[in-house]
Amino acid sequence: MMHASNIGMTTSAIDALNLQNNDFVLEIGHGNGMHIARLLSKAENLSYYGADISETIIAEAEKINQDFIDNGVVQFTLTDGNKLPFENGLFDKIFTVNTIYFWENPGAYLSEIKRTLKPNGIFSLCFADKSFMQNLPFTPYGFTLYEVEKVKELLKNADFTIKNILNKTEQVKSQTGEQIEREYHIVVASAE
Repeated sequence: MMHASNIGMTTSAIDALNLQNNDFVLEIGHGNGMHIARLLSKAENLSYYGADISETIIAEAEKINQDFIDNGVVQFTLTDGNKLPFENGLFDKIFTVNTIYFWENPGAYLSEIKRTLKPNGIFSLCFADKSFMQNLPFTPYGFTLYEVEKVKELLKNADFTIKNILNKTEQVKSQTGEQIEREYHIVVASAE
């Protein structure tokens, strides 16, 4: 269900990366990974790394992407949501969708993301707008909601350079089955 409700946002975040041949790509919070085949088709010889805080979701993503794992182009890593267990400057591109709400210390985590990006690497941060999220019944419990200006400020404070901001709306199905409009943003920044 989460894959279906988030695929539009995930696709937009991936497209914003402008993937190039031989890129090393990190996704933070990959979910079940059903979108990874599509991502890998965007350029030649991509290397995909997924990082998630859930052993259960990693096991599901590994099952769905076993062929890619066997071929050495995909790997998944369990993280604590605060540190990324990767070397400095490993990734050309990093993206995340709907995870910022759960970051304990957004400034520190953005610095950690920047640490793992190559110089001039690209980070695509996708999230639903606070105006949409605050109307959902579950967001009062453990979510920190954001407007685009606050996210821009966090990125600038972590020494990212904002390259582009894409504002989008899409129709999604609510838990009660009705169609609702979701406004979301993709903030594209570089580690210059």
